Amino acid sequence: MAEIPPSSTQPTAEHARASMWRRPKPWAIGAGILLLLVILLVAIKPFGASRAMRALTELGFSQGACSDDGPTAAPRSECLALRANPALTSAGLAAAAPYLEKLDGRLELNLAGTEVDSIESLNGLDGLESLDLTSTRVWNLDALKKLSSLNRLVLHRTDVQSISALKGLTGLQSLNLWDTRVSNLDALKDLSDLRQLDLRDTQVRDLDALVDLPHLETLKLGGARNVRNIAPLSQLGSLRTLDLNETQIENIDALKKLHDLQALYLANTAVRNIGPLADMHALKTLVLDGSKVANIDAIQSSLQMETLVLARTQVESIDALKGLKNLRRLNLADTDVENIDALSALTNLQMLNLFRTRVRSVDALKGLTGLQELYLANTPVEDVAPLKRLTGLRELVLYGTRASNVDDIKAALPKTRIVW
Repeated sequence: MAEIPPSSTQPTAEHARASMWRRPKPWAIGAGILLLLVILLVAIKPFGASRAMRALTELGFSQGACSDDGPTAAPRSECLALRANPALTSAGLAAAAPYLEKLDGRLELNLAGTEVDSIESLNGLDGLESLDLTSTRVWNLDALKKLSSLNRLVLHRTDVQSISALKGLTGLQSLNLWDTRVSNLDALKDLSDLRQLDLRDTQVRDLDALVDLPHLETLKLGGARNVRNIAPLSQLGSLRTLDLNETQIENIDALKKLHDLQALYLANTAVRNIGPLADMHALKTLVLDGSKVANIDAIQSSLQMETLVLARTQVESIDALKGLKNLRRLNLADTDVENIDALSALTNLQMLNLFRTRVRSVDALKGLTGLQELYLANTPVEDVAPLKRLTGLRELVLYGTRASNVDDIKAALPKTRIVW
């Protein structure tokens, strides 16, 4: 009987080579094709964006810097800021739209000062986060209805009258309507994420729609001459900056609970009583220029105050300022203030305007070595010798005074520009 060789569990060399060339599994083929497609897409996409950018450059667009997201902003995709040539028309914008859609990441588009009067071609631009239409003839905003990524919109000096198209843009954080014909703010009721709102020189009268904007930090109503009632603002606890210049308001009681307010502008208003400001300890800027205010005792506890404008008010006594050690800029021009002794300890003061006041003596200023600008024009000041030690002065205005020792001052302050 023939001998049968013993069996072996090790494959022969021929078997090994054969197994290497077995037909691959279907799933492996699919995975390979998918991987290849991904590689191709990654390689082609930048090429497409680059070609789109070249086309936009030929159409008159230039690249700029993106707006600052702030130090606490969460990391997001790369941003591209584009500014259009002033000669751009609506037809040119329509030609650019297909290329704008091919760009990657966040897009900020500046069309300010162009000939554009229609933005209909932007209605599919999903990545648009910022749009500036300043000084264009745009009036219809319907194209923006579905641009959910939009968080900043500037309509300054446009022909816009209705903002109803913005009603669904709940991601909007900054809206500039300065110098437009807008009067109705109902569309803003649901924009609860709004942080900055500029309504200067608009036709706005009713502010009720602002009650539901809990995160609003900056509100500008300067020149909105129809505004008389600011009661709705009492609910805006997040407000930091409020501009009410040249409005028709007379009473600011509605502001007394806005304890975090840092800047308040009441220039050229009929406001007389600033008592509601007594508990605003965070206030850093207060502008009362041209108001009816005579008594400023309410701000004696505003220890964070840095800028105070009392020009053209009825203020005569400034004793309330004695403790405002952080004060840097003080404007008392065109007031009946005569005694400035209260300023003697305000060593952080950098700018002081006493233009057309009744101040005769400047002795109180001799220790204010941080002063950089001092305006004494058209005052009855006669002796300016106390100013000799103010070597930090960059500008000293003395015309219209009775000062007789100006030459001594010039010699003592050779680096100071003295207008005499």
